[in-house]
Amino acid sequence: DASTGKHAVVATLEQLFTGLRVGMPSLEVQCSDCGTHLGEGDAVSVYAYRTIETPRWRLARCQCVECGPEDIQPTHGTTEVRVRARLGVVSDVGTQQHRLCLVDLDVVASVPPADGMAP
Repeated sequence: DASTGKHAVVATLEQLFTGLRVGMPSLEVQCSDCGTHLGEGDAVSVYAYRTIETPRWRLARCQCVECGPEDIQPTHGTTEVRVRARLGVVSDVGTQQHRLCLVDLDVVASVPPADGMAP
């Protein structure tokens, strides 16, 4: 936008979520439904959303594939996505820290904000 000097970046959902860090700074995350401990190499189902007011995506749920539904119940004014992925490890050499991240993504469902149901 010439008036603000800001630039828009267009990316696929796979590009956007590949490498996204999940969980706390550890090598384990818990399923938000059943509490199963998940680590490197495990398959997960992730739900994320973005309201129309902000460009920032929010990771709302990370679940084991058994608990993760295939669909999304649309929310008015919100872009939503559910992806299946494997957990990988990203390492920061400078701080010697390791974190889980999403790899090998497959978008299961996505809902643009116009498809949301009125409150």
